[in-house]
Amino acid sequence: MEKRLTKGGVRALLAPFWWTIVMAIAFFLAAGRLDLLRAWVFFGIYLAGAVVGALIMWRFAPGLANQRAFVKQGTKTWDKAFLAIYFPISLVVFPIVAGLDVGRYRWSQLDTTYAIIGVILYLACFVLGCWAMVVNEHFEATVRIQTDRGHKVITSGPYRFVRHPGYLSMILGGLSACFVLGSAYSLIPAAVSVAAVVVRTHLEDRTLQGELTGYSEYVKQTPHRLIPGIW
Repeated sequence: MEKRLTKGGVRALLAPFWWTIVMAIAFFLAAGRLDLLRAWVFFGIYLAGAVVGALIMWRFAPGLANQRAFVKQGTKTWDKAFLAIYFPISLVVFPIVAGLDVGRYRWSQLDTTYAIIGVILYLACFVLGCWAMVVNEHFEATVRIQTDRGHKVITSGPYRFVRHPGYLSMILGGLSACFVLGSAYSLIPAAVSVAAVVVRTHLEDRTLQGELTGYSEYVKQTPHRLIPGIW
């Protein structure tokens, strides 16, 4: 694993920053106004998370950042379909719905209690996601069996509790956005994104059980995919 960032690695670390900018533009254009404090709080938190996350990866997992920059050979076709659905919904559809809701038409307005819950969910999302990436050198951006990188089962860190902590982090992040922004209607595209993540979790887990040596034994040790005690 490389110890220094490549140009691709830098691009991968900057991706969350650009994703947040795209979401902010879509949101404020849909909202038709800029005087929405909770929106500025939300995008500020996400930008801060992008910076801190990039620094953590640069310090502790630069080689993984390099690997996450590209879609590698062997990526499952169904995972390419997932990405084609997930990113447009999360980066464009979701902020447009939220902007129309709380900014332009004011269909709903979740109170500040939800904003606090949303910030807590985001912090949990951030910690869990970074923790998973730091301990898992195989945490690439797409699903494949990484035979070119000596793919092995990871059982440390959050992987002691659930088999797919990265996907749990994605779900928490999606829900946090709805609550911080205060948009009940944005839960609709968020639910679609969550459903897509759950399906991806199932398909990846099935792939790993069938193709990765030692994973079936890991399943017996860590029986739950996303939520301890439930699934």
